[in-house]
Amino acid sequence: MSPLPRLLLLGDSIRMSYEPLVTERLQGRVEVFGPAENCQFSLYTLTRLGTWLAELGPVDMVHWNNGIHDCGHNPNRAPVQIPLADYLGNLRLILAALRAVTPRVVWATTTPQHPERLFRAEQWSWRNEEMAQYDAAALAQMRSQDVPVNDLRALVSSRVDEYLAEDQLHLSPAGRQASAAAVVQTLEREGFVPT
Repeated sequence: MSPLPRLLLLGDSIRMSYEPLVTERLQGRVEVFGPAENCQFSLYTLTRLGTWLAELGPVDMVHWNNGIHDCGHNPNRAPVQIPLADYLGNLRLILAALRAVTPRVVWATTTPQHPERLFRAEQWSWRNEEMAQYDAAALAQMRSQDVPVNDLRALVSSRVDEYLAEDQLHLSPAGRQASAAAVVQTLEREGFVPT
């Protein structure tokens, strides 16, 4: 019997929260894996990607996102963690590195924060309009490169009260389940995962 196809999940704590559920949903069809650490912002992902690929082994398909860390306001950096132009440049380089391993790459849009979450200058904070700007720019870039998209932003935005946790940024249990289902459905739609 041939080994199962291998799916690499890349992303921040949002990815880490739904990864076990994707693994469960794809059991017996796909081997799901990802870095044990948070992939954080795009420059961090770019810097660590070669090491992760070497450590984790062969990759048949990738579901990937960077975004929340990039557009956040970190009190230890200014004005944002990663400026938009640098973010897009990092995404181009990450995509090229991933496509050198497999042509089957899916981009996931960045999940939103709750509209009522307050901006606080003294701690990690976000502004919805900036999150939307980064997400739209990344989405346009991925579409220009014919990268299939899993629109997690639209999914979570449709039911923010249900899909976001009490901190109004991370996913609730229902949000994790819905996101995991969307990952699997997107991979099936693109023919990346056997049905």
